[in-house]
Amino acid sequence: MEKSDTREQLAALLRTLSPADRAWLRQRLLRRDSAALMQDNGRLSPQELLAVETWLWERAVAARGPREKRPRLRIWLIFMLLRYGALRLVEIFALRMRDLDLENGLLRLGGQFQREVPLPLAVSRRLRRILEDPALFPADRELMRCDASYVRRCLQQCGEACGLPRGLLSARALRHSRALELARQGLPLPVVDMFLGRGTGPAQGGIVRCDPREAQRLLREQLQRERPMKTSARNVFQGRIVSLRRSGLLVEVVLSTAGGLRITALITDESCRSLALCDGKLVNASVKAPWVMVQQAPPTPERRGGGCVAAAENSFPALVERVREDGMVAEILAALPEGSQVCALQSAQPGSGVRLRAGDRVQVAFKAFSVILSLE
Repeated sequence: MEKSDTREQLAALLRTLSPADRAWLRQRLLRRDSAALMQDNGRLSPQELLAVETWLWERAVAARGPREKRPRLRIWLIFMLLRYGALRLVEIFALRMRDLDLENGLLRLGGQFQREVPLPLAVSRRLRRILEDPALFPADRELMRCDASYVRRCLQQCGEACGLPRGLLSARALRHSRALELARQGLPLPVVDMFLGRGTGPAQGGIVRCDPREAQRLLREQLQRERPMKTSARNVFQGRIVSLRRSGLLVEVVLSTAGGLRITALITDESCRSLALCDGKLVNASVKAPWVMVQQAPPTPERRGGGCVAAAENSFPALVERVREDGMVAEILAALPEGSQVCALQSAQPGSGVRLRAGDRVQVAFKAFSVILSLE
């Protein structure tokens, strides 16, 4: 009886509220699972997530043959889908090749929690490069099918190797970390719930409502342009320091990214001390687009004489994806083999060099002095 009286009183109170007050109340009465996103319990830091991603990738690369490499790459792929897609393990195990639109950075999930999950385009390109190898993942086989206990054991082994507290690295913790990451980027909590597939079940309507089309558009815009940090530099690489070599006032810092790129930077010893750099530390390396050099038809090792690429400490083969010009400057966007992108700005005036087009194979390079190191 008391509960019925209380509900009637609440209903009468709601009828007296203005539309603006009701909208405010809906925003305050978040579901318990949405409010929990803002808690740090069980969350992995960006440094820990990058360390895990790097360890799993390096372990897969070190495999001695296809029979050893395939299961290691499968665990890396499962981690990437947990890390960036916040999928449930059962959803990952059910994936088929037709569900992956990696060219557009989308996963199409069926079942009870049917939805489209956008991925950062750099991540999507890396997944596509691996999955397109028929020797490792034949198209007619189940991509990610394996035992859930095996996945848990692999994550536990990785967590121990990376020095994480026992039990911290799990599918649930990765899903929670991604949700908190998106919430702190400014995405509304109902949109985060839609990303997680928590607002689509029959008993999960929740109090907070949002336009599904607008939420999906917001998710794609936010996630597919996601960058590791906010900076004016177009080229940002995250990696772990693998080498520090001092020479007088300068320190040569070499870092390895999760995709296997090795970036060399030259900084002063004072900068090295102020950042407290040491082997194994995770840092961000950024390079402004005007400092990136692009050369068509990369020279072979036998013909490496001169040229802008040969003079730079950081040089990588790439494929031109887009070229934009305004008569004065050309913006060149090129994809590296491991999936990341590099942007370069060059003069577009006549006689300034070879004109590039989408699809051209090039060599992109930048000097060690052009690399700016920073912490998160």
